[in-house]
Amino acid sequence: MRTEPGAERGRLVYLMGASGVGKDSLLGAVRQCRPDWLVAHRYITRPSGHGENCVSLTPEEFARRRQLGLFCLDWQAHGLDYAIGIEAQAWLDRGQTVVVNGSRRALERARQRFGARLLPVLVTAEPAILRERLIQRGRETPQEIDQRLARHRRMEVELDDVAHIDNSGELHHAVTALQALIAMQCAS
Repeated sequence: MRTEPGAERGRLVYLMGASGVGKDSLLGAVRQCRPDWLVAHRYITRPSGHGENCVSLTPEEFARRRQLGLFCLDWQAHGLDYAIGIEAQAWLDRGQTVVVNGSRRALERARQRFGARLLPVLVTAEPAILRERLIQRGRETPQEIDQRLARHRRMEVELDDVAHIDNSGELHHAVTALQALIAMQCAS
């Protein structure tokens, strides 16, 4: 594969975090304020949620695209299939900053695939704020919310070796923190 000039600068910003921490809101804000960064959508085997940057596929469509090699990374979570398309790899090869909504479950495969170009970032929120967001969303029972909060706490401990961004407050603070983190990583 031919490498474009500037390819060494391409960076894949791999956002992770519990449901409700505001990853999709953060991605939406990034799209508005940083059009020079490319936000890759996910492919997923369920209908798209409100404000979610994804392409819904049937399980058969997903399997066919996987078979054709149209994903640069895919994983399963909560009984669903998720993927990032090969366009993200093409953008990286052209030296672009690419931001994706990733998964802790696929982090090791992402590290293997993208190496030093990968910038894993855990998006967090204070537990009380996260609980309120999950309640407002109305998708889970109180018991399921408690389970999500427990997973979130475990994720923060398990991923202590990656950058963390707190999205508990106003969204623009998280965007500013993400921009500073990327600027620092690109300078090193």
